[in-house]
Amino acid sequence: MKKYKNNIILDYIQLGLRSFNVTNVIWLLYLLLKGFDPLEIGIFESVFHVSSLLFEIPSGMLADLIGRKQSRIIGVLLYLVYVILIVYGNNVVLIGLAFIFCGASYAFESGSGEALIYDSLVMTNDQDKFMKINGNREIIFQLSSTLALLIGGYLALMSYKLNFLVVFIAFTVALIPVLLMKETKQNSVKKHSNFNDLVYEHFVRSTKTVFNDKNLTFLIILGALLAAPVTSIFFYFQLYLSESLNYPEYLIGILLAVHSLAGALGGYLASRLEKKFQEKLLLYIVPLLLVVSFWAIQVDLIVFVPFVLLGFLDSLLYIVLSDYVNRIIPSEQRATVLSFSSFAFSIVMIIIFPILGAIAKYSSYKISFLILAGLVSVLYVALLLVLRSNKFVVKKGQ
Repeated sequence: MKKYKNNIILDYIQLGLRSFNVTNVIWLLYLLLKGFDPLEIGIFESVFHVSSLLFEIPSGMLADLIGRKQSRIIGVLLYLVYVILIVYGNNVVLIGLAFIFCGASYAFESGSGEALIYDSLVMTNDQDKFMKINGNREIIFQLSSTLALLIGGYLALMSYKLNFLVVFIAFTVALIPVLLMKETKQNSVKKHSNFNDLVYEHFVRSTKTVFNDKNLTFLIILGALLAAPVTSIFFYFQLYLSESLNYPEYLIGILLAVHSLAGALGGYLASRLEKKFQEKLLLYIVPLLLVVSFWAIQVDLIVFVPFVLLGFLDSLLYIVLSDYVNRIIPSEQRATVLSFSSFAFSIVMIIIFPILGAIAKYSSYKISFLILAGLVSVLYVALLLVLRSNKFVVKKGQ
């Protein structure tokens, strides 16, 4: 049991290392420097999401069937390949290939990491602590990201390639705590004469779990529709600051760092706010504040205030939603079903990200933000209509 508890500490360490991604503040600008325009960058981002989309469910199934630890190791190795390709690639084909590896890396981590942590808690009968631990993970992620953003902006003044070298080292070192983790038991692993039969049965069971539970389906769709606009504006906001407002790289790093600090605060307060407001926080309060933030970001005088608030709300949404979803999922299907959540998110991103890039290229970033605000508003109205016709009940644990 102690080894399963150690998984939490080891996960904190690897998360801190992987979150120290000093390329987050410059990869968009780096691609612009290489001669790619906003539309092409939007397409690259879509390639990333198509890749993660294609690998999501298969990687989740492999994590459930052969091990979550093995899946996380593969994810790190794939990201190292991405770093090499994006540094040395100078054409659409190589950069596109880089984002394929990056998307696959994301897919192999997205379901397996969370599943490994939740089921480690299940093994020690501590699953009721998941929201608090996930909040701690979010704090580590955001603080490490904040440090990376601050340092990344200054590293870029010397050389963009230096940013990628630092990330390559950080991810390589992150392999060590992952290798030291104790694998959780997968009850779904049974003896079959044909491995394909096992994969097929697992896929069918997991798919039924997702679509037969209305609450689970609702949470997956809600998470994708709310998270994708926040992710999109986070990336294009960097280009807006650089190209439209002429902010230098180091200042963009500082502004994004404050955004991440707000996310850390959201991680810290998530379990406390959920206890006070319960499902009202996820279904009414957070979506409403998202709508207000997207409209407020249109005003240049206060543009940074709603951007910081979005960081806080995004973390809050992720932690509460993740806890609700994990309460519903059976342990033996956890990684696969969590991959369905990432799958839905990728579908939304594939649609809206290149559209926003095209609008920014042929019109302006402000117009793309305005359209995004309108879409989020329509989504909130639709959410209220759905809630009026359906009763949502949060399960107390599994």
